[in-house]
Amino acid sequence: MLCMFLSILTVFSISNGTQLAQTADRQSSYQLSVAKTRGTIYDCNKSALTGADKEYVAAIAPSVEGAAALSKILPEKEMESIYPTLTAGKPFSLKLPKSITSSGIDVFSIDKRYSDKQPAANIIGYLDGSGVGAAGIEKTFNQQLTKNQGQISVTYKVDAVNRVLAGENKKISDTSYLKNSGVVLTIDKSIQEIAERAAEKYLTKAAVIVTEVPTCKIRALVSLPTFSPNNVAQALQSTDSPLVNRCLSAYNVGSVFKLVSASAALEYGISPDTQYTCTGSIDVSGGIFHCFNGEKHGTETMKSAISHSCNTYFVNLMQMVPQSQFLLMTQSMGFGRSFEIAPGIKSVEGNVPTLKSLSSPRALANFSFGQGDLTATPLQIAGMVNAIASNGKYTQPYLYEGLVDENLNYTARAAQQKSTPVITQETAKLLQEFMKESIDTGTSKKGKPSKGEAGAKTATAQTGRYINGTEAVESWFSGFYPYDNPKYVITVFAEDGTGGGATCGPAFKQIADELYDRIG
Repeated sequence: MLCMFLSILTVFSISNGTQLAQTADRQSSYQLSVAKTRGTIYDCNKSALTGADKEYVAAIAPSVEGAAALSKILPEKEMESIYPTLTAGKPFSLKLPKSITSSGIDVFSIDKRYSDKQPAANIIGYLDGSGVGAAGIEKTFNQQLTKNQGQISVTYKVDAVNRVLAGENKKISDTSYLKNSGVVLTIDKSIQEIAERAAEKYLTKAAVIVTEVPTCKIRALVSLPTFSPNNVAQALQSTDSPLVNRCLSAYNVGSVFKLVSASAALEYGISPDTQYTCTGSIDVSGGIFHCFNGEKHGTETMKSAISHSCNTYFVNLMQMVPQSQFLLMTQSMGFGRSFEIAPGIKSVEGNVPTLKSLSSPRALANFSFGQGDLTATPLQIAGMVNAIASNGKYTQPYLYEGLVDENLNYTARAAQQKSTPVITQETAKLLQEFMKESIDTGTSKKGKPSKGEAGAKTATAQTGRYINGTEAVESWFSGFYPYDNPKYVITVFAEDGTGGGATCGPAFKQIADELYDRIG
């Protein structure tokens, strides 16, 4: 009898206790996850590069009124596809083309991860099907962008088959503000848009980089063709390789490298007034080297040889400079090494001839005007020109600024890049003058800005590839702007085209003209 009494007491206690009430409450609740947030990628002004556009997502507790409201804004086929879900009665979430008001429907405005025309797509990257970073900044900072991930959820009171109970209050939980934390890049969104407009107007398969003088912070990084992170499958099917970041890839260099040759010669003590008479070609150990299109430039100094892009002048000039000093200058200017522009994001090294290979007169002749075994990335060319614009101090280009919390306060900052003197201020000033002459009267004149003055150098690099009997060339145009007080280095590269001036010059000009108003 005592045992029976204790058993009855226990049953009574459980049936009336808080434990059973809590268990019952859990069993009658259903939590619907409406959206999960991901950290934001910002430009240098903390303006969002991701999540700049909005979209609508609804938490739907099925009802006759709600179904009627949805039918007014959704296409017939989509209504047919969600009909089984509506009739099942279980709460669900659904993206909507616009906001609506109806019983049982709660609409939330959330960030759309990527814009339809996403700026800086090649460096930002994209997510895989499960929402994990698969390329670019999204991949290398995936952990930081998913840390403390926020979400929007709605909790309903439901019956045994998860149908929402009429008259019961729902609970909305919103921690989406956590998305404000994220990664800050050196990119300036407005400059990025300027560079993208110019690139898309004049170029097809190309790269454009804008860096700030003297820090060499990357303010714009454009690779064409671009792609939509919302439709990576389409990019994978393209034969033009839009997922390849051409800014970080290596190509034949050509005459823009004459700036390095001139630097080595001037630092060795050779006068800028050194003359040479160009007849259109020069014989080096039985090998004939020509100026572009066999042009005969006549008597040239170093300044006019840069302006006219005379190959034979530099073939002759670099026979006066020790090969070891020439090679050392090349390496000091950033050629032959990879740049880590952000943690986990590196450019390729490119290729630089060995000292042994330069003992061959023909190899040295090719190297003198940027041909032969030399390849470089647009990033390396930007770094070289930045050194000239910075009066001889070389700084490695970089992209990463730091991490911020949900209040946009920095929690980590990138280490400041060190500047290293690689040429004297006197040499840099001479090169600046040479580049101004090139844009005023020489091969770079098609890139001359309408507002203010600039300095630049072109290149038309042979590739050894022939298309329909014509050799394909790679085109370059790199310079600084404005001339008197350089603020930006603009580097334009095209895989195709007819030459640096004609193909890339107009893009340089448009970018410089649009930057004019920013400089003030």
